[in-house]
Amino acid sequence: MRAKSKWTPGGSLLWLIAAVLASVVVCSLSEPAAERPDVTEEVEIEVTD
Repeated sequence: MRAKSKWTPGGSLLWLIAAVLASVVVCSLSEPAAERPDVTEEVEIEVTD
């Protein structure tokens, strides 16, 4: 049976650096969101009983 593993300070720091690096890589490779077109038209809704 394996003993339970514990986080060491060095391992925690390494994990944090890897997480930040992965986030930077993913964000830099993704395309910017398309700009929303300005909605200037008014819409009228007619309610009948």
